[in-house]
Formats: sequence, structure tokens, C-alpha cells
Amino acid sequence: MSSAEVPSVGDLLAERYRLEEHVGGANGHRQLWRGVDVLLHRSVAVVLRSPGGEDAAPTMTAAVAASRTHVDSMVDVYDAVDEGRFAYVVREWVNGSSLRGVLEQQPLESGHALELVASVADAVAALHDGGVTHADLQPGSILLSEDDRVMVTEPRNEPGNTQVEDVRALGATLYACLTGAWPRVVPAENTGLPDAATDEWGRVLDADKVVPGLPRRLASLTADLLDHSQTPPSAAELAVELRGLAETGGAEPAPAQATSVLGAISLGRRGAADASTPPVGMKRLAVIAAVAAAVIFAGVVGSAIMFGGGDDPAGADDQIAGEDTGADPTSEDDTEIAAPTEAEITADDIRVVDPPDGDRNQGEGVEAAFDGNASTGWSTNTYRNDPAFGNLKPGMGILIDLGEAQEVASVRVQMTSAGATVGLLAGDEDPGDSSEGDQAIVDGFTELAPAVEDADTNIEIQAGGQATRYIVVWVTELPPSSGGYKLTISDINVFVR
Repeated sequence: MSSAEVPSVGDLLAERYRLEEHVGGANGHRQLWRGVDVLLHRSVAVVLRSPGGEDAAPTMTAAVAASRTHVDSMVDVYDAVDEGRFAYVVREWVNGSSLRGVLEQQPLESGHALELVASVADAVAALHDGGVTHADLQPGSILLSEDDRVMVTEPRNEPGNTQVEDVRALGATLYACLTGAWPRVVPAENTGLPDAATDEWGRVLDADKVVPGLPRRLASLTADLLDHSQTPPSAAELAVELRGLAETGGAEPAPAQATSVLGAISLGRRGAADASTPPVGMKRLAVIAAVAAAVIFAGVVGSAIMFGGGDDPAGADDQIAGEDTGADPTSEDDTEIAAPTEAEITADDIRVVDPPDGDRNQGEGVEAAFDGNASTGWSTNTYRNDPAFGNLKPGMGILIDLGEAQEVASVRVQMTSAGATVGLLAGDEDPGDSSEGDQAIVDGFTELAPAVEDADTNIEIQAGGQATRYIVVWVTELPPSSGGYKLTISDINVFVR
């Protein structure tokens, strides 16, 4: 916001709300002010957004929905005004501290964490019933009042955000409450907390691995909520489950109480995460490699497995499953399958691929997609009329030079909005940073992995171990954003063998 567009201290908005103190958001399109309602003589929070108009429409819609929730854990929204050059939401002023401030000091006891997140889930469920999403659930947007209330701040309702993403953010908030760290598999702005620890595969460590002594059931629930391969429950169902766990401090309930709402939905679907076991997609690659090793080791037996030439011989299933078949573990014919490792990528190894459409001005900031910080990223321009880049070009992408041909196991892509179509391309050489070079990539690179349509905000695309030097994270459709279509990629991780 420029000084010409934004009100200042002492200004009176809507002839009623006087701005007293600028609290935060100095450099963005969203600012928080402490103000006074001069008619009712009470303190209020004024959330300013610039510009107003079409860009602020989701915020205005969310404010109306929040004002109708009547849930104790949602801040009261008093007013929402769009003046065109800026818009603002007026809500109650909460005396207290943010959850972030508390967690920066120490994590919460498990029972307290469960009750707190259950209260937040109540507010989220009410918003979902009203047809909007929150889109900013993290410790900084949850307030703890001086009279011991848990208060969720006004929703942002960003285009492209989904109810599923809100529920995953509830899981991330629970993880943060238990460990004091934020899991980057759920992107959030300015959490103020350190990144959660991960295992060698880049997976977030289960909460009981970080805080010994946490009940296994509680840790499993939290891990399930963060697992993008699983469909989470609704916010309302989650609130019920959290309160049930709170009664036992997160421990397994007695048998008579074991028929919880989520009993058949999300709990118990996975055991404790084992750092020696790869994620599902990578595990599949390891099994394929193990079969190949079995072929080398077993000769004729391998031919039967690979080509279907007769019944499976005795012991074949044991070899594929990785069980002990009694073979000498030091046999020279045994092939050890290397675990994927993350490729080291620098700013010199990347560039934006932007096929000709009259401009090639979107390369700035691409290094932010590789800085390990989910709060930064690279964004496309906003396109109008059609999610396929306004029908102006076949797509856009980020070219990554691995330095030499390497076997690519998978590529993890984190985005701030769901709904994009993202795939992988591969080639042996970079035809050059030019319009002609970018078009040559479109025409000449091959598909490394099929595109993921309507992608979640965090995806891991399996590449099958194909060897290549150059890969392109290739986007062909954008998610909706501010009346058009736009994508921000916050992080890319490439795993190779």
C-alpha cells in the first residue's frame, strides 16, 4: 500500500472507526490496526486490505460468513466496508497473546493442545458450513485472550484454498502445539516457529519422535492429518475426535469408547513412521529395484517373475517382500538399492521456461522456490479468461540443471494454492535462455512424469528413476486467483539416486 492509498493514524473510517495504532503488516497488501469505535466507545481491530474492489471480494464474503458463525472461538466481526482503493474488516480487539508467542516459549501439554485445536476446529467447521474457508490457520492467527478464550482471527478465504487445506492446517497447528515446530508440508506465512525436523526422506518426523512420551494414538492422528495421500475428516468430525482424545490426554481410549467418529475414517491407517522406510511412492520404486536385483540373483526364477513364464517358484514372494529367505547376506550377487537423496540446486542451476507470448519477464525471484523457505516463492503473472495461461501459450515451467545425468526418483512441489496442473519434462541439453530455446524445450523435451491435474498444494511426482540431466517442472493450468489465474510455487525439492 502506498501512503496515498492507505489511511493513517487518526483517520476516521466510515465516520465511525478511528485508527489509533498500526500493529502489523507494514509492507504488504494487508495491514492490522488497533482502532476505536467512536459510537460504541470500544476498542476494535481494523484489518485493511489494498486494493479493494474485485481483489477484496473473497475477504468481504468471508467477513460476512464469520459474522454469522456465532461460535465462541471465532472473533466477532462487526463490519466490512469496501471503498474501492482499499477495503477493511472491523472485528473485536482481543487482549492477550497469539498462540505463536506461547509456542515460541515452549510447546503445550497434550491435553491442552487437543482442547485448543478442537476449539479452533469448531470455528473452522462453522466457516465451512457458511461456504468459505479460512486460508490462514497458523499460530499467528490464533489468539489466546486474557480471559482464557481461544479466538480464531477473521478468515481470508483466498481463492483456490479448500476445506481440506484448512483441515491439514489444523493438523499442522496441532503438531506445532505438541512440538513447537511447524511442518513445512503445510505452507504458511510467518509462523515464527522453526521448521519441523524431517527424516532422510524429507518426511516430517512423527510428534512422538520429537517429544518422547507422547501417546502413539495422538502422534498417529497428527501424522495422518499431515499426510497428503490420505483424505482427512471434516473440521466438525475432527473437533469431536480431538475432544475424545483430550479426555485421555491423547492416549488410546478404553475399548468401550473406541467407536469414535474417525475410527473408520483416519485413525490407525498407518503405524509409527520409520526413518528407514521410504514414503509410499519411493517404496514402490525400491520394490521395483528389488525385483530387478532378484532377477540378477535368481536367473531363471527372475524370468518367471518378470515375464510371467509359468507359476511363481517357491520363495519368490519372500524375495519381493524383502523378507529373510535364508540367503547369505554377504553374497557378492546381492545388489544394495540406494535410497534417494535430495539434489543440491543453486540459483545458477535454474531458470524460468516461458514460451513466446509477447513477453518473457517472469524470471525474477525463481531462486525463492529453492531456498527451503515455504513463506517465499516464485509467482507467475495473473492471466485472465482461461486457466491455461489465458490460452496464450502451452504452459510455463522451471528448468533445473542437475549438472550431469542422474536418476530422478521424484520431485516434490509445494504451492500456495491448489488446483494447478503440474508435470515433469526431461531433456539432455538446455537449448538456451531465449524465446527460441524455450520453444525448443516445449517441442523437444519428453514427458518424465504424467501431469497431476487439480493438484493439491503439496505433491510429490514420481519420476521412476529415469536418468536425465535437465528436468522442467511444467505447469499447464493455473489455479484461480484475484479474478484471474495465477500460481505461486513456494518450494521444489528434487530427489535422485
